[in-house]
Amino acid sequence: MTKYSKLLILNLILILFFWACSKSPQKNTLDGMVQGSYYHIIYYATPTQNQSVSQDLQNLFNQIDQSVSLWNKESLINQVNQNKDVELDSIFIDCFVKSQEISELTEGYLDCTIGALVEKYGFAAKEREEITQEQIDSLLQYVGYNNIKIENSRIKKKFAQTKIDFNAIAQGYTSDKIAQYFFQKGITNFIIDIAGEVRANGTKDNGKLWTCAIEQPSDSSNQERSYNTYLELKDQSIVTSGNYRKYYIDEKGNKKSHTIDPFTGRSVTHNLLSVSVVDKSATLCDGLATAFMVMGLEKSKTFLQHHPHIQAHFIYWDKNQYQTYTTPNLKHRINYIRE
Repeated sequence: MTKYSKLLILNLILILFFWACSKSPQKNTLDGMVQGSYYHIIYYATPTQNQSVSQDLQNLFNQIDQSVSLWNKESLINQVNQNKDVELDSIFIDCFVKSQEISELTEGYLDCTIGALVEKYGFAAKEREEITQEQIDSLLQYVGYNNIKIENSRIKKKFAQTKIDFNAIAQGYTSDKIAQYFFQKGITNFIIDIAGEVRANGTKDNGKLWTCAIEQPSDSSNQERSYNTYLELKDQSIVTSGNYRKYYIDEKGNKKSHTIDPFTGRSVTHNLLSVSVVDKSATLCDGLATAFMVMGLEKSKTFLQHHPHIQAHFIYWDKNQYQTYTTPNLKHRINYIRE
């Protein structure tokens, strides 16, 4: 074989190698801030698939923000809450439909019409005010997911004072929208974490499933996060909701959590500290986790007995220590780190 032939073969091998590399999925990581919290995304994509992903996701974040963010003064949801005659976009309609479906499923324990109460408690865009029982009763009469509907791409309210809040599903919904985008691009191996609302699909590059940890409740909102519980996700989502970080102490020394009971208008005060829900849809997990935090442990158990396909893990305080309850269909997948 001549020297020229050897060089030709070598060049051909290099060309094939670089061509193969260009077709092989590579690990990509995106981190940033969105919806008042963090996002962390890992996905495997070829260079062709990866073109414009970062910018496309930023555009998606902006679209969701423009539609359903209470912190964006010009958002559609704020215009709706101000009773302006605006045409709804597909994101708003999607969140509305999904929220109403979960409200029906939970018989109202999730209710997007608690916006005025959330605002009054100071868990929305406005500053916190001390709230009286008289004020709660006044606002409670405008709460009720059956009091609103969509007609011809516009919101129709029974009461003009009703305000909508999609925060109970917004981050889970965002995770689902990113997953939908990835599927459209042919990207099937990824994990998406929007402020703890996680959706995973496929596997890591070593063929192993994605692992997600469940945060251990803490005594203080400033305490460093710790984890001793985890599970593997196979084409599923997990969302954890808790009352141990988003709260304040009122002037009487009472703890006010961000979870508002749509039936009483009050901040919930039971011993349930957190609940993690596992299902394919992060939106459903997000809404159910909030609903369970309103129900409390015993009512949630009753609900789950009637819906045995739903998987959940509860952490609560009893007998001066942390206790857990896991639905039978999830128990075999929960793992604990032994110290």
